Amino acid sequence: MASLLQFLGVFLLITIGFTTAVIFIDGDPVVELSLGKIQGGSVKSFQGKTIYAFRGIRYAQSPVGQLRFTTPIPETSWGDEVLKATSDSLVCPQPGITLFMSEDCLKLNVFTKTFEDKLPVIVYIHGGANVLGSGHSIYEAGPQYLLDHDVVFVAFNYRLGALGFLSTNSSETRGNFGYLDQVMALQWVRDHISHFGGDPEMVTILGMSAGSMAVSLHLASPLSAGLFHRAILMSGSATNHFDIDNLFWTRKLARELGCPMYDATDVVQCLRNESWARIVEVCKAWETYQFVNMKWNYEIDGHFLPRHPTELIEEGNFNKVPLLISYTLNELDYTPNVHLANEHLLHDLGSNFVEYAPELFLYNANEIIGQRLKDFYLGSNTTDINSENIEQFGQIFSDGIIGHGVHRLVRLASHFTPVYYMRTDYVGERSVSAPLNEESKPLGVGHADDLQYVMPGLWYGTIMAENHTDIFMMERLTSWFTHFAKTGTPLNTTDIWPPCNATHLKMLYNGVVTQVGSPANSDRYALWEELFPTPARGGGAAWKLSIAVSVATGVACRLIGKLM
Repeated sequence: MASLLQFLGVFLLITIGFTTAVIFIDGDPVVELSLGKIQGGSVKSFQGKTIYAFRGIRYAQSPVGQLRFTTPIPETSWGDEVLKATSDSLVCPQPGITLFMSEDCLKLNVFTKTFEDKLPVIVYIHGGANVLGSGHSIYEAGPQYLLDHDVVFVAFNYRLGALGFLSTNSSETRGNFGYLDQVMALQWVRDHISHFGGDPEMVTILGMSAGSMAVSLHLASPLSAGLFHRAILMSGSATNHFDIDNLFWTRKLARELGCPMYDATDVVQCLRNESWARIVEVCKAWETYQFVNMKWNYEIDGHFLPRHPTELIEEGNFNKVPLLISYTLNELDYTPNVHLANEHLLHDLGSNFVEYAPELFLYNANEIIGQRLKDFYLGSNTTDINSENIEQFGQIFSDGIIGHGVHRLVRLASHFTPVYYMRTDYVGERSVSAPLNEESKPLGVGHADDLQYVMPGLWYGTIMAENHTDIFMMERLTSWFTHFAKTGTPLNTTDIWPPCNATHLKMLYNGVVTQVGSPANSDRYALWEELFPTPARGGGAAWKLSIAVSVATGVACRLIGKLM
């Protein structure tokens, strides 16, 4: 009798007009793709709605052995076997507890409430300075808030650190593997998301921090064209001054592991014989100062990126989709506070700022630039960084690593496509970086503090309780983001929040109440524009032979010093 009822249930599901074949076995959904059948599970949304969860679906073959340091290869059919996608995969190798990691990590999660509709799709690209993070539904990318709205949500892992961005500046190993993983994940969404009730013609990519920088690269990459139709960028953009040399870090890694340093084939084959745990361990040791920094980033490879993203976007030569771009009031202001008790380091940072600045703020050594930054933020006579001025020191990280690149993207992209610009000023009950007052409440809203209102994760503790004072902000941001995913505008009317365009830049200040005004920090960003004008000359391009002699000499000295 039970078998007959199950058969009738399956028959009814297929015949009442569902757009995809789905059956339920003991309450778990089973969906059939061209690759094979997938069995999922279920979780509850914040409001108690049923979410069908398919977790740990492989979108690319395992990048191990000879596939390490290569372009990802799509997953192939798994035949008649039913793939059990009922738990998150292990995360990609990164500093942390190795028990929860695996190099076999190119997998994704899909969350949906329905299989018959064609709903907007939000695809999350996680942050973590290209060395940390994941699409894990418990650690970072929970669906509980967004799925109270009518969207399908996808999150995924991609290769990190040296495993994702190593480059020998050769045709064999040009890097960008982490970004090519992201392209493949987006291709998987295009090809299969309709089976989960998602509309492949209405895909929004949402990135946080380094994930937001990745979104800006997908705007510029010809490989990503047509794979998404809107973009949300939270606290990051590649339209900045960064001079990140993956070749330098590749050679440093090879040297410290006793591998060849120069012949591309020899370097890669040797590093393929090292364990991923050892590679991660060596790279982790480079982060001695605990400041927000990036050691690995994009390459201008003529494939994923034909030229610098700033140049492409400035010319209008990019994937023109509606943009929602945001950052937070305090971003990285508080990150140097970890060293408040280290007075010797703070004294050295203050008295030798010009020497430290290129490494901390990611530009080629230039004494004039360093002195200008010090004079503007700290004052020319400063010899110490202390509790009185450490927040001003933090503002250099906020502006140089995050704010200026974000503002430049808004300014350039708004000539060609609608851009909704926002700063989150609301100070909630929880923060990952802001110091606390006497009542143990944050004094500001730092980097990634706004993500907690979009998706729950262990960074912020548990999912909000029903009486949590920050629920209104969660409801506001998820409403804006999902409305944007559906329509290309965060609100029903642009009168309340007008988009930026070629002649007018407007910012929505997102506090307890909202207001629209001129963009913030214009004087601070003007300094960075002056010091690092477009078109950008640095930023991810490997090994520039055309660098002026004076700069090349300074860089060479810096490289020699780091390798000694």
